[in-house]
Amino acid sequence: MTIRPEKTVWDKTWENQSEIVKISAADRKYFKYIINDVNPRDKEVLELGCGRAALSYLLSEYGPKSITLVDFSKEALLRAKNIFKNSMNIKYIEGDLLKFETKKKYDLVFSSGVVEHFSKNLREMAIDKHFYASKDKVIFLVPAKPHYNSLRHRKRRTIESFGWQEAFSRNEMNNYCRKHTNFSIIVSKRFYPLYGITLFELLSIDSKNRIVHIYNTIIKYIDKVLIKLKLYTFLNFLLTPFENMFGGVLIIIAQRK
Repeated sequence: MTIRPEKTVWDKTWENQSEIVKISAADRKYFKYIINDVNPRDKEVLELGCGRAALSYLLSEYGPKSITLVDFSKEALLRAKNIFKNSMNIKYIEGDLLKFETKKKYDLVFSSGVVEHFSKNLREMAIDKHFYASKDKVIFLVPAKPHYNSLRHRKRRTIESFGWQEAFSRNEMNNYCRKHTNFSIIVSKRFYPLYGITLFELLSIDSKNRIVHIYNTIIKYIDKVLIKLKLYTFLNFLLTPFENMFGGVLIIIAQRK
């Protein structure tokens, strides 16, 4: 059986988040690894599975010619429209990634946290759509393995919030991209060592038992204190020299030859 993202799951997930989008520290971390190798000025940008479109918003500050946002969730697009409410040259398309068709080709096509939600042949089809729509660069940001992602993705609360997903190894993602022989991989790098790793993720118990719930609540409270003290930020900083070996996020950038 092949698996793909479920619209009902994502509508509920986005509905539970504020309609007012705030750019997070993680968003800026992801963006740093994009902007190091991409110049969006005067480029036509396409984000597939845009969600709240935080990365596209950060790209918009570098003068792209236009930005097109695609997502199958109305709730996601509502938040994307809110973050871009004072911007021009933004197009919104409500639609399924696998059914996305376009005669127009874009200078930059990217997605963040999308293709890992597809399995088997749909996984490759989702990746192919990026190359199909691009006339220059393609960027993927996906959870990496081996990493704690492999355990976290199987937890009940993760599946309830984000549906099924499976992280990529660097070789797996590179091999998918190399099938597109008219493109060359110019960046293949892991980063963000503590992505998805918090005290709560490590020590919480995946159960709805009342006593377990109290235990999880205590761990969650301690976690909030550690976040406020910026402990995870500090640990990520210490691990930065080794991030390409065991970072939790993988960025792939391919450029047309």
